[in-house]
Amino acid sequence: MKRETIDRLSSASDLYALTRGLLVLCEPYGPVHSFKLTHNRGTSRVACVVELESPKQHAALARELGARAVSGAVCMEIPVGRDFDAAGRLPLPPQHAALEARVAG
Repeated sequence: MKRETIDRLSSASDLYALTRGLLVLCEPYGPVHSFKLTHNRGTSRVACVVELESPKQHAALARELGARAVSGAVCMEIPVGRDFDAAGRLPLPPQHAALEARVAG
C-alpha cells in the first residue's frame, strides 16, 4: 500500500473509524457494493476486501490506494496499533445516517 494510505488508515482506533476512512477513500470511484474487514490481533493488521458497484473502477481504486485488484475486488492489509478495538462500535450503512445521529444524541 502507499505510505500516505497507510498513514491515514493505520491511525484508526476501531473498525468504525477504519470503515469510515476507507469509505471516504473509495467514494470518488463510485458506490461500494461489498465491504469486508477482518482484524488479526496477532499481527495487528486488518484485511480488507472492497467490491465497487462498477468493476471497471477496481483497477483505478487499487492504483490510488497502492492495493491489489484480485478476482473482482480490491484487497489490502492495513497495519493497526496494538490498542485497536475491533469490538468497538459497529458501523451503520450510509443510508442509516439519520438513525446514527439519533443514537448518538
